[in-house]
Amino acid sequence: MALTSMTGFGRARGQLSERFAVSIVVRSVNHRYLDIQVRTNLREEVPEIEALVRSAVGRRFQRGRVTAQLNLERTLVGGVEAVVNVEAVGDVLDQLSRVSLPDGVANQVGLGDVLAVPGLISVASPETILDDDERTALRSTADEAVSAAVEMRRGEGEHLAKQISSELAEVAAFVDWFEPKMPEFRRLILDRVRERVNAVVDSSAAIDPERVVQEAALVADRADVAEEVVRLRAHLETFAERLAAGGTVGRALDFMCQEIHRELNTLGSKCREIGVADRLVDAKSAAERVREQVQNLE
Repeated sequence: MALTSMTGFGRARGQLSERFAVSIVVRSVNHRYLDIQVRTNLREEVPEIEALVRSAVGRRFQRGRVTAQLNLERTLVGGVEAVVNVEAVGDVLDQLSRVSLPDGVANQVGLGDVLAVPGLISVASPETILDDDERTALRSTADEAVSAAVEMRRGEGEHLAKQISSELAEVAAFVDWFEPKMPEFRRLILDRVRERVNAVVDSSAAIDPERVVQEAALVADRADVAEEVVRLRAHLETFAERLAAGGTVGRALDFMCQEIHRELNTLGSKCREIGVADRLVDAKSAAERVREQVQNLE
């Protein structure tokens, strides 16, 4: 199963009927959950139309902030259903007939002027206009726009997978370099401990046996990095397997990135005295780049 990015764009245009055409643009960016926002060019909210688009997105996306912009266009003016408030028009005309005009001024108010008064004419909303065939065509156009966005997300996912694999290989290369040198690093750490102990013994200062034991225990712990290396290699192998399997693995891989970074930090704190700092910084930088890219996977 292919990996899918949460970044995508899709556009579609369809003719619903002789009366209506529609254009739909779908954009998506990364987000922890699935957040769908539907916007239209209609003056009033039309729940039915928004629900059709929201459903088309929800069937194909599992994560991401998705914005769908729907523009409904009237292509046949005759299809508009206008309703005239006859009673209100009569009231307005009655009121105008009672207006006293100055001598010599003719009453030139016509029916067009009256109908221009807000509220006297209403146009039926698309919710009541769209018939079953038009709704089906709208659903098909929404599916087309979503499919285009999905294809782009898949393409971005393939690109991200290659980048992630490359960065992951850099972290694995550090482990491959570090693991064979572990006995040498342990010897170097213990040699430094002996030097410090000898310096204390040779000094005239009083020696606290309990403090010596504590320091020895601390050094012994620092000298042993085998567990960190084993865990780090296991995390890298599991990460690579899940990456290859694909699917909706973004959250799982993000969690594993945190574990990989934690093991690298532990290695850095234990081995900062033995010349691995530069290589470790490069490995940590690669791990951080992996996490940045993983956060855009669905």
